[in-house]
Amino acid sequence: MERKTLQKQNEELQRTIRMTVRRIEHNETILKRFFDVELKLLACNKLSDLIALLLTDFKHTFKLSAVTLYLFDPDELAKDLLIGIPAAHSKALTLFKRQDELNELYPNSELQAGELSTGLRKLLFPDNPFVLSAAMLPLIRQDCLIGSLHLGAQDSDRYSIDYRYDYLSHLCSVISVCIENCINQESLQRLSTIDPLTGVHNRRAFSHDIAREINRAHRTQEQLSCLFVDIDHFKTINDNYGHQTGDRALRTLGNLLKEQFRKTDLISRYGGEEFAVLLPSCSEKEAVCVAENLRQAVEALIIRDIEGTPFRLTASIGTSTFAPALVIEKRDDKALRYQSELLLKQADFALYEAKRSGRNRVYSHALKAVRRENESIDQSVNG
Repeated sequence: MERKTLQKQNEELQRTIRMTVRRIEHNETILKRFFDVELKLLACNKLSDLIALLLTDFKHTFKLSAVTLYLFDPDELAKDLLIGIPAAHSKALTLFKRQDELNELYPNSELQAGELSTGLRKLLFPDNPFVLSAAMLPLIRQDCLIGSLHLGAQDSDRYSIDYRYDYLSHLCSVISVCIENCINQESLQRLSTIDPLTGVHNRRAFSHDIAREINRAHRTQEQLSCLFVDIDHFKTINDNYGHQTGDRALRTLGNLLKEQFRKTDLISRYGGEEFAVLLPSCSEKEAVCVAENLRQAVEALIIRDIEGTPFRLTASIGTSTFAPALVIEKRDDKALRYQSELLLKQADFALYEAKRSGRNRVYSHALKAVRRENESIDQSVNG
């Protein structure tokens, strides 16, 4: 009898040890996942990449039913940085201008976990009615609630108010720092490349854009077109209506350019009243058609001065097209710079011809074969 009792106790002890080992191994696996995720978070330099990691990778890595994110974005910095993100991410992300809407979720500014009420489930996971338990992670920086991350599970026991979530609390701090860093870094970078008046790229950014697109054209063997757009008689607008109205005209044209062109097209304020546009995968014939449509759209604009007096704009447009097949010499940094300069010189020459011919028109200048990378640009354009 005593032997049976000892044997039973031994079996129970072994079972307890096995369960403990499995629990330890499970916890180690979870901690390893969190450590790996933390490294990925810290490696993110772009807010869009960070959002993808939180909304997609978290869901798969931790086997969740749903993940949603709230961000406090009073100045719409995050909104500007997240233009063009996938629809699935946009749907799971909510940006708030007012902080009180976030504060209502965290009366004590602490992580919350457990079963959700019907109202809270509909609020946090509107597209996932089967979420039964969730962890709500407050994202706080410098005593300011900047967001809220929500991890939802179909298992009602997955998250409970009775458990400790030290690793999740630590993760809250890491995510908060990463969000702030991404927004700050990208915003600073954006300020250095965006023209503050019109909201399009500045000339510095355009220099990088054209070098990259020339390289891409070689790689894809597709044509690259360039447009130079210049407001006609802009000095007269400033003289007659004032510089504030001149600025308004520039902003209006900048907005029109952003509306008219594809997301893959690159728009820059090249200087003064002149804009440059790069059209990847666009032939000379297509570029002329695009330029003519733009010219007509500019002509249809109605601008008003500060007193409400209406007037119209016109623009002269020059186009040029780069075709990799016309390049005879090898492709290296020096050759790429030369080809970029040649494309710009041609567009500028075409713009000059459009203005010389009477303004409010489109003029195109075709590219001849680039035979020598050290050939005079003026010879290539005019010869």
